[in-house]
Amino acid sequence: MKKILFPTDFSKASQHALGYAVSLAKELDAVIDVASIYRLPYVDAANVPPEWITEMQEEKRKVVISHLDAFVSGQPEKRIGKRMAIYGIFIPQEIHDLVKAEGYDLVVMGTRGEHHTKSEKFIGSITTHTMMQAPCPVLAVPEEAKWNVPERIAFATDFGPRDEAAISQLMEFAAALAASVHFVHVETAPGIGQMHDMIPLENYPFPFTEFAVVNSPAVMEGIDKYIKERKIDLLALFIPKRRLWERLFHSSFTKRMAFHSRTPLLVFKG
Repeated sequence: MKKILFPTDFSKASQHALGYAVSLAKELDAVIDVASIYRLPYVDAANVPPEWITEMQEEKRKVVISHLDAFVSGQPEKRIGKRMAIYGIFIPQEIHDLVKAEGYDLVVMGTRGEHHTKSEKFIGSITTHTMMQAPCPVLAVPEEAKWNVPERIAFATDFGPRDEAAISQLMEFAAALAASVHFVHVETAPGIGQMHDMIPLENYPFPFTEFAVVNSPAVMEGIDKYIKERKIDLLALFIPKRRLWERLFHSSFTKRMAFHSRTPLLVFKG
């Protein structure tokens, strides 16, 4: 993962996430391009000459670029690449198109916790919508997360065969950080699986530290328990392509995890 895209809204949470992203980029020997998606205030296009709108877009672009320059000031020049001001209405779609056009390996974004206002949660929802749409992995960095080189990465799994593509990318990411990978499955049926359970799997194609089954009435609660007891530094999830109602469920779950967790969340799409 040598080419990282960092979309920003210039918030405190985004500034915090940039520091995390830069530290990660140092470990990966990667470069971060920083982007902001902007829009113009409402104008009655029917009564405004087209050249005025073009001029307004260019003036706004210049202002956003100056904000981007200030936003990345103090960061090591070696790790910061392009500053991009992009005009657009639907931010996740603009990020998706940019990732596809420029071939980014990873998107890093900041997110805020549940205690914030509705307007701040809207920004958080942009992060989770990006997770569901981006054609590359997305790392959400909570405002409460502190940087330390990830040594223990947990991959939450249902042990499905479609995990393989995501695990392959995860193993490459973990290897670059010299991190161990822990596989965890949360079983909500009572009495099945305990924290100490280990699942020996012969001929499994990927190296791992452990397979653990955690029994919990709620998936998020079980993952929280595992993260705390195993001192996990980063949580990874895989979201496969599914039918509409399943995608809605996964979007809701991913959003709750992004808001709820203090642990950075790395999402792979199927």
